[in-house]
Amino acid sequence: MDILLESRAFYPSVGGLEMMAQELGKHWQKRGHEVRVMTVTPLGEQSELTKLDVLRFPTLSEWMRHLRWADVFFQNGVSLRSIAYPLVTKCPIVFRHPNILASDATVNIRNELKRLATNCGANVASCGPVAESIPGPTVTIPNTFRPVFEQPDAEKAHRDGLLFVGRLVSVKGADLAIEALRQLHERGVNTTLMICGGGPERKSLQEQVQQADLDEYVTFNGFTGPEELAEQYRSAELLLVPSRFEPFGIVALEAIASRCPVVAAQTGGLPEAVGDCGLLVPPDDAAALANAIEQALRPGVRQNLRTDMPAHVDRHRTGRIATDYLHVLRQAAQSRE
Repeated sequence: MDILLESRAFYPSVGGLEMMAQELGKHWQKRGHEVRVMTVTPLGEQSELTKLDVLRFPTLSEWMRHLRWADVFFQNGVSLRSIAYPLVTKCPIVFRHPNILASDATVNIRNELKRLATNCGANVASCGPVAESIPGPTVTIPNTFRPVFEQPDAEKAHRDGLLFVGRLVSVKGADLAIEALRQLHERGVNTTLMICGGGPERKSLQEQVQQADLDEYVTFNGFTGPEELAEQYRSAELLLVPSRFEPFGIVALEAIASRCPVVAAQTGGLPEAVGDCGLLVPPDDAAALANAIEQALRPGVRQNLRTDMPAHVDRHRTGRIATDYLHVLRQAAQSRE
């Protein structure tokens, strides 16, 4: 097949959306399909990818030419800016949905237009809660993770302390992780917390740490690249994902692939991302988070949580996920014949 993949956020930007586009595109190309990527992410000072054909900031004529070439158009997240192009050229569309398309009392015109657009093609949701929000025909295929995090030998690695990975914004709940740590210290559980990620709330989180007298127990590592992050997963006793809301939670998969158990909030797609490889707690509940951490720090509990990790990781490997997507793409492409 000739696959035109649009991902407005793409390499060298770093995130789950970008990772999924890059990993899926590379795997499809390995399988003998031709993949071309459309994006509006600037390359900056980075070198262009060599394993994918990438067109940045395409013109209207380039859009039309590539859509006439393609057997199927794969849009990595619904983009209203470009949805008209495949409709004009009658190129079959497959939408990938990483987020919930909520419909509530607060009218969001853009969101409602995206919901309407889902009826123009096939839809793939990352998890059950996302699938339930999509009006159009939908199948569920979970997310994958970068191969660098595949570390089955890490089960025997020396581990110490807690790990938080994510952007430092309220919805990710780093403040809940710090508060849970404070409560643990009150109980005499003097573990540590490594925070990997940057964002606008870093200063307020540092102030929270100081007020709790936890300076020597909390480390802010800032933005952490995949290779260094793999080492963090390898050395942590637990990954904390205390998000107030999370559409899926790829960091949970990354940790599990590195044999690091997870304590996460029971919200959005996190239960599916964690599976039986971690403990779940109510969102926005630091006390429940502290209790679950204390429980999961017991060696026997962590070992039990690792039992299901090989099967869980296997279900989310790129090869399997990319193949599942290919089935959807083929069905869509056949509709053009």
